[in-house]
Amino acid sequence: MSPTKADFQTVLGQARELVKEQLALAEKKIMQVAETAPAGISERLLSLFSRKGKRIRSTLLCLISHCGNGAPDFERIANACASVELLHLASLVHDDIIDGTELRRGQITAHKEWGTQVAVLVGDYVLSQSMRCVINEKDRDVPVIISDAADKLIVGEIMELDHCGELGLTREIYNEIIDAKTAALIEAAARLGGIMAGFNEALVDDCARMGAHFGLAFQIIDDLLDYGYGSKNMDKAKFTDLSNGLITLPLLYYFEECSDAEKEEMGQLVRTASEDGVPEKILEKLREKGSFDKAKAEAQEHLEKALEIAEKFPNNKFTEEIVAMFASMSDRGN
Repeated sequence: MSPTKADFQTVLGQARELVKEQLALAEKKIMQVAETAPAGISERLLSLFSRKGKRIRSTLLCLISHCGNGAPDFERIANACASVELLHLASLVHDDIIDGTELRRGQITAHKEWGTQVAVLVGDYVLSQSMRCVINEKDRDVPVIISDAADKLIVGEIMELDHCGELGLTREIYNEIIDAKTAALIEAAARLGGIMAGFNEALVDDCARMGAHFGLAFQIIDDLLDYGYGSKNMDKAKFTDLSNGLITLPLLYYFEECSDAEKEEMGQLVRTASEDGVPEKILEKLREKGSFDKAKAEAQEHLEKALEIAEKFPNNKFTEEIVAMFASMSDRGN
């Protein structure tokens, strides 16, 4: 299985087509959550759920579930996918409030449309429904995996807030933050896919590690896209992380190699990053040090580790699509 480089969105579209039946069933279950919700919530959920995301997590779950020896149970897979996507959506609603984001997926965010109080409660409702999707799962590890992922998402966000604007942020803390806030849910989706495939415990653990590496790479690429590095057709504003005082991987690379004077100057720029023209100055300094290229190389290292694990799977069209997703991730433009 040699990975073929291609546009990530094209590859993702092909992957979704390959598992479209399970994804369609999961989508039906997600919409049922909106349709059966009480008045005042139902209408808002219908609006929220209509803003379709990329479904990366559920697509990966579905692909892995087809890598076992037997035919997977579509109903179980759909419930797991719906749970993962609802948990992801709940986290986005809350993240947008915390970050003050005005656009998500090209549309006005929930808190800007309905107000912060309502948006918080809508996010809470979606989180609750995420758990309900897998409440009757016969493998009792499944709801625990979802619950653990939810815990990690919250921990990651709190850690990020606690270390916001911390110029002395260590690589260890940075890795803990992105592992919790991003990689944890992708890791959970991959673990669930392994369970649905009927893999043994060791291979299920491999699936989780594969998902974690993929998730870490995904977040590092997001860090780069926030600066506009490699971005195209972005559905959110550039420099959002920077304006919120988040110290991400390109800045960590810069601080590892700069002089004390450069560090002091960059620190002042980061503290005033919300002012006009400042992000562009930061951008230029990071380019001069090669910080973006180094961060992208680190993302690629994680993808290579994910690819090594994927090689353990049976060689079929689903595994080939997983490999293609990993191979194209580092050049993702949005």
